[in-house]
This record gives sequence, structure tokens and C-alpha cells, in this order.
Amino acid sequence: MGQKEYSLREKKHARTKLAIVNTFIKRLEKSRFEDISIREICRSVEVSEGTFFNYFPEKIDIVNYYMHLIFLETVWKAQRDAGQKKSLPLINAIFERMSERMDNINILYQIISVMLIQQEKPKVVDIPDIERYIAFPDYIGIENIPAVFIEDFLRACLKKAARDGELPKDIKIEDVLVSLMAILGGTLLTTKLTGIKDCAYQYKRQLQLLWKGLGIKD
Repeated sequence: MGQKEYSLREKKHARTKLAIVNTFIKRLEKSRFEDISIREICRSVEVSEGTFFNYFPEKIDIVNYYMHLIFLETVWKAQRDAGQKKSLPLINAIFERMSERMDNINILYQIISVMLIQQEKPKVVDIPDIERYIAFPDYIGIENIPAVFIEDFLRACLKKAARDGELPKDIKIEDVLVSLMAILGGTLLTTKLTGIKDCAYQYKRQLQLLWKGLGIKD
């Protein structure tokens, strides 16, 4: 099925939204979240503050949207890498692709710090197909990937792995999920504190240790 045709108005709406996000995230490369002003972003994108708030009622909403957006890209690439293999290779591919986001680590540290101070879990963001097409024009089929938090995606992978016999029958899915999330965030913080640069290797190594501890052979 071919891509749906969109009106110029719909395209402009999506491009403006993505421009706001990209401009804000670009600022995060060198600035703290709290130091970035909405007025500054509006001036750069050439939109009014009213238009900004139509897209994002709060600054934190930009971060939440961005997290969903990059995870769509990560899953698309990981699914391509893993092909028709089972769920655990897909999880490994997810982590490998996540490591590619370490080109500017300050963005990730800022996102982590912002999410930690939130009093409640952010809501799942609906990313319309047109925004996916414009953000990732060459990613055929990205509209079929569900927009979810990474922990929800990993939980689904683990449940499928258990059903398919990749994991022991008596495995506690939530325990393994906690381990995966600890590897995801903890490795980032540890590499920062220790000065270790190769986060991709550390992700791979920590996953190997986890799977080995669960009695899973390569």
C-alpha cells in the first residue's frame, strides 16, 4: 500500500512540529534543559509562543515526544538487523542501535535527569503517520511500529521470548525487565563516572552477562 497523500496544511503542521523538536534537542547538546527558553526556540523556528503551546503545552512534552520518536527509529533499525530471528536477538539489536545515540551524550544525560524529577510517568505519545514519514522518509513501514515506551516494548519482547522457549519457563519477566532497564540507564551513568567511552561494547557485554546468568546460550 502506498503512502497516504497529505494536504499542504498537514505537511506544514508536521514540519513545524518537528522543527520545534529538532531545534530544542539541538540546544540540549550544550545547554541544560532548564536553561532553554521557549521564546528562544520560537525565535529560531519563527513561530509564535501561542503556536508553540498548541504543539507542546509544556517543555517536558518535547522531551517525551523526542524519546518516542527516536525509539521508533531504533526499533525500525533493530527489526531490520534482527530479521526473522527470535525476540532476544531483537533486544540485543535494540541496545546496539541505542548505543548509536551516544554521539552527543549530554542530550541523553539531560533527558534522564528531566525524567527522573517528574512526579508521574509521562503519557504515551501518539505520533501520526505524517510526522513519521517526514522525520524518517526512507524508513519503509515505520508507520507500523507502535509508539510505546522502551520498557513496554522490552516487556512484550520478553513475554514473547518466554512463550517461544527462549527464556526458562519459570522466568519472572519483571525481574528481567528491571535488569534490562538497569543496563540501559546504569551503563550510561557508569561510563560517565568512570570515563569509559565505548558504551556500545559495555551494552553488549552486560547483555551477555545477563543472558548467561539466566542460562541462555548464544
